[in-house]
Amino acid sequence: MAAMPHELKVKTLDGDDLTVEVVPTTTIKELKAKLFGKKHCEDPIERKILKVKVLADGLLVDDDQTVDSAGLLHAESEATVIYSRNEVEAATKEAIHAEGFLQVNIPVSLTEISARAFENCYLVVKVAIPESVTDIGMCAFHNCKALASITIPESVTVIGYHAFEGCEFLASITLPESVTSICGHAFAYCESLPSITIPNSVRTIGPSTFRYCVSLVNITIPESVTSIRDFAFHGCRSLTSITIPESVTSIGDGAFSGCESLASITIPNSVTAIGAFFFQQCKSLARITIPESVTVIGNSAFRNCSSLVSITIPESVTAIGYDAFGGCASLQSITIPESVTSIGHCAFFGCSSLKSITISELLRKDGQFAFDDDLQAIIRHV
Repeated sequence: MAAMPHELKVKTLDGDDLTVEVVPTTTIKELKAKLFGKKHCEDPIERKILKVKVLADGLLVDDDQTVDSAGLLHAESEATVIYSRNEVEAATKEAIHAEGFLQVNIPVSLTEISARAFENCYLVVKVAIPESVTDIGMCAFHNCKALASITIPESVTVIGYHAFEGCEFLASITLPESVTSICGHAFAYCESLPSITIPNSVRTIGPSTFRYCVSLVNITIPESVTSIRDFAFHGCRSLTSITIPESVTSIGDGAFSGCESLASITIPNSVTAIGAFFFQQCKSLARITIPESVTVIGNSAFRNCSSLVSITIPESVTAIGYDAFGGCASLQSITIPESVTSIGHCAFFGCSSLKSITISELLRKDGQFAFDDDLQAIIRHV
């Protein structure tokens, strides 16, 4: 009995969907011939015939494999076709001479992708990292602007500083449980990355790790994480909500500043300070509960949180920094507990909707410059 034909849907890097009819025994070579006929395959610049490459879940498959053995008929598998001129195996960018290559295959002899190995290689779209690699060095793929996806093997433990910074088209990445360290700026300016799951092996999210990941909507922070460093999620303007686990004891300055869509966040009782610029420009944040563990609200911590209507400052807080709530134009009432012994200048400047202000008599002098002149009349001292 002849094998039943299947309709195989194949994606291109341009975002197109191609459909070809195959049977399980169709070889990749035969599939390439079908795909070759689906698209104009002449390079518009050099007038050369482009090569057709097929990837299964992000990795190249050999010509002699069948579509069944390559897993392309499985519902959860993704087939991709790339029309390109070249493919190279390289350890450094100096080893790359041809233009228009689609994939870099890292040699299996390497245990580390060295610092700046492929920095500014603008044409790399795929990278295959072997199981031998344990360390992705500083700036290894920095500014690989065309890099669309990458699979990090279970052998990797360290992702270095700026490793994938500026990979503007990186839309998919999986971090294995072997990763214990994600260094600062590792994924900064990865503007196409919509979600990421941090593995349970990670203890610290480094400074500016996801800075300006403007498409990032979802992120899962595991209970293994104890520290979120300065500006870790700064400028993630699509991030709508985030839950910080109780394991986190330290959150750095500006960690969520510029997260304009952030409407909901839970701060655990393990956190003792709301640092400077912590939620600055979080324009969608309407309400927030500061836990009783917090003792300090830093400079400009909630500056320009223009939707913030209500906030309760707990009795544990002893200091409110300069400009802490400046520009919170929707804030309607505020009670500053007697525990607060220091309040910075301009702490509530620009809070034009305030109708009720309660402040300790002990703060009367120290806090006299905390409010706009036209709010002085509604201040009630206790």
